[in-house]
Amino acid sequence: MEHVNNFSCHTYGEGRTGGDQLVEFTCRPEEVGQVKEFLKKIRTIDIPTTGRVAISHGGYGKYTRYDIKQHDYANGRRGYIEVLEINDPTEGRCGIVINEYNCGDSVFTEWETLENARDAFTKYWGSCDTAKEFPKLEGFKRRVICNALTPWFYAVGDEELIGDYAFPYGLQDDSVYRFGKKFVVFDRDGIPEIKTCMGARFLTEDGSDGYGRPKKYYNRFVYWDDGSFFDAHNDTGNLPRPLEENELWITEAVRQFKEILAGKKTEFSINFIDGNIFIGKIKLSNKSHCAEGRYELQVKIKGAKDLLKGYVDFKPQQFKNIVEAVVENYKKTGKEVEQVTVDSFRKINPKGKKWAGIYYSRQA
Repeated sequence: MEHVNNFSCHTYGEGRTGGDQLVEFTCRPEEVGQVKEFLKKIRTIDIPTTGRVAISHGGYGKYTRYDIKQHDYANGRRGYIEVLEINDPTEGRCGIVINEYNCGDSVFTEWETLENARDAFTKYWGSCDTAKEFPKLEGFKRRVICNALTPWFYAVGDEELIGDYAFPYGLQDDSVYRFGKKFVVFDRDGIPEIKTCMGARFLTEDGSDGYGRPKKYYNRFVYWDDGSFFDAHNDTGNLPRPLEENELWITEAVRQFKEILAGKKTEFSINFIDGNIFIGKIKLSNKSHCAEGRYELQVKIKGAKDLLKGYVDFKPQQFKNIVEAVVENYKKTGKEVEQVTVDSFRKINPKGKKWAGIYYSRQA
C-alpha cells in the first residue's frame, strides 16, 4: 500500500477481527477489501486513549476510565492480587478494593478503609484462602466473583455499568439468551440455580468434522450475573432454560439445602403459595455425633504406662465426633489409641456446630 498519508479521497468501512470484534475504519475506496482481510489476522484492537493505565508493571495490565491508584501488587503462578484506591467511584460504589485472580477465580473484595485493605494484603497476598480469611478481618465489606465478567472499576470509554460489572464489549441479545432474563442453570451435578443473563457472544472456532478434516463452527457463550458462563459447545449437561414464575422457590430451597450439606443447619422449610410447606430435615444420632465445644479427656496410648489427661476444643468438620478425631490425629503421629474417656463437656459457642455436614463426613 503506497502513499499511506494521502487520504484526500477516502471511504468508510466496517470489518471484524479474528476475535469477532467489530471495527470501523476509513481508507481508500479501492483498499476496503484489503483492510477487511488484514483485520481477520488480528484477535482484538484496543485503543489506549479510551482510559488511563491502572497497572503497567508485573504480569497484568488494564485500562480504565477511573482515577485509580495501585498501592500494593503481587503476582505468581497462582495469579495476581492488588490493592486499589478508586478516587472517583460512581453511584455510591466502594472506592477501596482488593482485586485478585486467585487459584482459578477472578474476584474483588470491598473494604472500609485503605488501611484495612493493605493489612489484609500483607497477611494473605500469597494465599489461596482469601475467600475464607478475608471475611474474618476488620473492615471487610463483601466479596464479588467476576470470573468471565469485568469489574466495574475497569470500565473503559462509554461502557455501561450493570451492578458490579462493566457491561462486556461484544455481548448481544439473541432470541433466547436476552440480557436481564432469568434462567434455571444447572451445575455439573445437575443441581439447579437461578441466574440472570448478561448477554451472549458468538465466536467462530476451528474444529474437525470427526474425520480429521478441518471445519469452522459457530459457538455461543452465555454470561451470567455471577461471573460464570455457559459454553454451548462443550457443556454437555442440562441446558439452561428460562425461569417460570412458579419456580422461584428453587433458589431458596437449594441455598438452604447447601447449608445443611455444609453442616450449618439441620433443617429448613419452604412455604408455597397454595399453603403447602416443604420441610427438609436431618435427624442426627447422639451416639455418632458430637457438638462443638471443649471436651475434658483421658487418653490411653498403646505401649504407654500413664494416661494422658487434658482438654480438646472440638468443632465438627472433618470428623463427626470427638473420639474419632482423637484417634485419627494420634494416628498421624504414629501412635495407636486404645481408649478415649470423656470426663466432661462444655459449650464454648452457644451457636456452635452440631454436626460436620455431609461433605465433611464423606471425607472422614
